[in-house]
Amino acid sequence: MEPVKIEGTLRNENEIFVLEAKGETKVSIACDRCLAPVTTEIHFNIEERFSHTGRDDEETETFSGDQIDLADYVRSGIMEAMPMKTLCRDDCKGLCPVCGKDLNTGACGCDTTEIDPRFESLRALFNVDEEV
Repeated sequence: MEPVKIEGTLRNENEIFVLEAKGETKVSIACDRCLAPVTTEIHFNIEERFSHTGRDDEETETFSGDQIDLADYVRSGIMEAMPMKTLCRDDCKGLCPVCGKDLNTGACGCDTTEIDPRFESLRALFNVDEEV
């Protein structure tokens, strides 16, 4: 997975810091028909409110010092922007990536239980390049 790129603004509104940012990355996702890896570009938005006060409520997250950890917001933003279905190509017939058998007619018996590239890419989100 490519590094996550984030650009945005952080402004102070009466001691509440409002973060508005946009980000993008490329994620490897398994084709829904044949399981072949597909590289998909993901664009996501982050809109969060932070406070130094130490009190949590439903609308405001707290932070300390001069840093805000955006990893959770990046992950949730990417998950919200992930496509519901992904095809490797428009004419994909649902062929087994191992033996090529048409999976629409029944299971082929090949071992396709490797780690789904979708989860492997999400695991890489812990290495986030932040530019706010």
